[in-house]
Amino acid sequence: MCERSEEKSAVLIIEDERSVADALKIILEDDGYRVSIALTGRDGIQEALGGRFCLTITDVGLSDMSGFDVIETICRHKLQMHFIIITSNDSENVLVQARRCGAAGVLIKPFPPSEILQLVRTTLPLARSE
Repeated sequence: MCERSEEKSAVLIIEDERSVADALKIILEDDGYRVSIALTGRDGIQEALGGRFCLTITDVGLSDMSGFDVIETICRHKLQMHFIIITSNDSENVLVQARRCGAAGVLIKPFPPSEILQLVRTTLPLARSE
């Protein structure tokens, strides 16, 4: 569960491309967030269930399952968490599915660092540590 406090907000990145996950981690840590990475959907679910994350950023096309399935599984456990979806597929179907699962936003790869920071800051305005 995400706890609003003086502590930096915790973000979980679920991305099977190590270089993308590492880049996102650097961008977010440089902005004051605590970041953990999971390279598969299953590992991401385990991390989410065991941690105190305010936000999960997940790729749609993970190697072992869909990012939408990850979100659905996490939500079944009634964790209070926000979600951002990243994908290389900009089809209307992905955007509609993202809205249905309650994602705070969708970013289409490749995207500049400023876009992920803007979306995270908008999603977690109270939880962000200054």
